[in-house]
Amino acid sequence: MKFLDIAVKDLYQIFKDWKPAIFLVVAPIAFTLMFGFMFGGFSGPNQGNEDNRLPVTLVSSEQTPITESIRSYLEKSEVIKVEIADSQISIADLEQLVVDGDSAAALILPEGFSQVVRQEGKVHLQLIGDESSTAGIAVKQEIEAASTRLRTAADTGSQAVQTFEEKSEGADPSERDTVYDQAFTMALEAWNAPPVTSIETQTSSEDDPTNSDDNAFAQSLPGMMAQFAIAGLIGAAEIIVQERKSGALERLRGTAVSNSAILVGHWLAMFIMIFLQFIIMIIFGQLFLRLNFFAAPVATFLLSIGSCAFVASLGLLIGILAKMPEQTAVFALIPMFIFSGLGGAWMPLEMLGETVQKVAQFIPLSYIILGYKDILLRGAGLTQTVIPILVLFGFSALFFLPAALIFKGQNK
Repeated sequence: MKFLDIAVKDLYQIFKDWKPAIFLVVAPIAFTLMFGFMFGGFSGPNQGNEDNRLPVTLVSSEQTPITESIRSYLEKSEVIKVEIADSQISIADLEQLVVDGDSAAALILPEGFSQVVRQEGKVHLQLIGDESSTAGIAVKQEIEAASTRLRTAADTGSQAVQTFEEKSEGADPSERDTVYDQAFTMALEAWNAPPVTSIETQTSSEDDPTNSDDNAFAQSLPGMMAQFAIAGLIGAAEIIVQERKSGALERLRGTAVSNSAILVGHWLAMFIMIFLQFIIMIIFGQLFLRLNFFAAPVATFLLSIGSCAFVASLGLLIGILAKMPEQTAVFALIPMFIFSGLGGAWMPLEMLGETVQKVAQFIPLSYIILGYKDILLRGAGLTQTVIPILVLFGFSALFFLPAALIFKGQNK
């Protein structure tokens, strides 16, 4: 059991200094709170009587049944709050409203909009907003979803007119417009009250104070756990580098200790270090942030094991690749920032572009965050989280195998 001796030795070297505690506990808690409060903290969206929807200025150059139906539809949105502006307001003034932060975006329905919708079935909503801001991205996604539904309503109106004309020869144009408007309005109203309702069950009851539904920390805590787990590898990877530079590795290889025992010992030390961090963060989230990790204890445990296995394998590879102790910081921080930015640690992937969402499928941190969010927000159990868990074990093998091959090559 020589690998246990190596693991204990590494853990002693790691924790004899107070610095690792900053990356493992203090920093992730601080950033969890910061990002959590940025996205609503304990409040959640639209809690109580406060309207937290994003203000969007609507300018309509004509008052028709179609534009009124669109306005009525948008006013029922859970994301945006429609504020009607004078039709004579200039584009410059609308842009200034967005720049000043008085409005998250401005939506314009130009003159002739209704006629284009009737004749061509095209729904072009002119949106003015800052696509680099969180609010701008959220509004854009909501308007794009609305555009899709408006096109469906336009198609429904056209089909209704076609059916009406087949049954009523020589129909008056005003009657066709009336039929179109009625069908268009009914189609939009159907979106607000769909005949089939999706019911999402949670493992926690509504009275459970640890229910994580709409808790912004369900995004920030898993993201910061994963991010700072990688940052915490710096000290652990330095041990491997120092061991090689001081000649301790060669002396160790001259004994009865095998290469496999050395590798497993270093890996195990990193795994235990990161697993302790995850335990502390999970308990912190459960007790202080109302995150119900214990609603699915088996899924939470296995997801934590897979996450720590991946991070430990990455740390082992970093320690073997680095030639100097200073390089371990570079080799750890670069993947930390790349994985965090593209994996959804800083911002929910739903709020990022389609390209980033596709790239995230190849980022291990995205599966850590996805797995925990499924448990916390969707009441998922082991069955629903098995894919993220297996993917994380796959990433662990992906980093461990080249580390083992390189380490073996260094011995020749």
